[in-house]
Amino acid sequence: MPPQIQGLESDDVISLKRSDSSESALPAEPDSSKLQLPSTSRQNNGQYTVEEVARHNKKDDAWLIYNNQVLDITKWISHHPGGEQTIYRFAGMDATDELRAFHDDWVLEKKLPHLVIGTVVDAPAPSQLVQDFRELGEHFDKLGYFHVSPWFYVQKVMFVMSLFGCVLWLVLKEESVAAHMLGAVVLGIFWQQFAFVGHDCGHMSARTHARDHIDVHNLGALVTFFNGISVAWWKATHNVHHAMPNTVDCDPDIAHLPVFALHKKMFEGLFNKYHGRVMEFDWAARNIFVPYQHYWYYPIMAFARWNLYIQSVLFLSNSNDGHKGRSMLDLMALLGFFCWMPTLALQLPSWVEVVAFVLLSHAVAGLLNVQNTL
Repeated sequence: MPPQIQGLESDDVISLKRSDSSESALPAEPDSSKLQLPSTSRQNNGQYTVEEVARHNKKDDAWLIYNNQVLDITKWISHHPGGEQTIYRFAGMDATDELRAFHDDWVLEKKLPHLVIGTVVDAPAPSQLVQDFRELGEHFDKLGYFHVSPWFYVQKVMFVMSLFGCVLWLVLKEESVAAHMLGAVVLGIFWQQFAFVGHDCGHMSARTHARDHIDVHNLGALVTFFNGISVAWWKATHNVHHAMPNTVDCDPDIAHLPVFALHKKMFEGLFNKYHGRVMEFDWAARNIFVPYQHYWYYPIMAFARWNLYIQSVLFLSNSNDGHKGRSMLDLMALLGFFCWMPTLALQLPSWVEVVAFVLLSHAVAGLLNVQNTL
């Protein structure tokens, strides 16, 4: 996220250009060039005002602006690899900077022209703030900040797997309770560190170009197998987070009612556009959780990982919400986690140690999730 800048409201969204990174590789089918555009694309001789574009803000009638060109994305929304909600959030809006931030240049140059239906005749000039961020993004690109070293990920995976090896040694080869609990702590750290690899895989940031020979999908499945949290689920929610960062009525990463409230607007209950329902500020929120959330915070984070398991299972079992990131590989990887994790814990000599090992490892890993609300 960009740094806090005086005069920038919390709900404003500014994205840096990342010319050589990609949120997701577009599938071969359906090809956007083969999508039939509605007849409205031929009206007004292809010239539209910003106000006219803004009226096309529904899922079955969605336009957006990119570089002063009008794109009809109505037929493309359901096929968008990053999920329906990620792109639908910009219907009727200028999404120039967001599209540049999330996609390779070749996607913008080869795919978008097939969706163009006209131009904007009254597009306002970019604000000085937007110009500054674009310039900053280009500067970072020239410095190589957006160019990936595959060797970094080789080293990172080797490091995290060495942590897992330590866990196996402490659980299977040592007999003391202290060694077993140390194994739980190291397992929590292992999950934390591998989560960062999963983060980069979810963003397709483990490679600089789409042509790089880094199989981020299989690497992501490996993260799912060892972490028990679906990279596909994480990507589906986190894409929206980056598209609408900290927007109180849309960002799923800050939608924590009734347990936590992160904005005063949440005190009245709030319709969450991502979840498609009202998140009530109910009796439990008013009387138990939110008034004392500064006390509840870390205890709840210690158990937060269990909710991520539930969300992963729900996501992979539901194929009707427009997200395209699911795969049989990710599902098998998640099932693999639920095989090896209990098997490892059950190697301990008593049920007391088993329960302590599971709770401690999850509490340590849960500290990573404090970033969601801090």
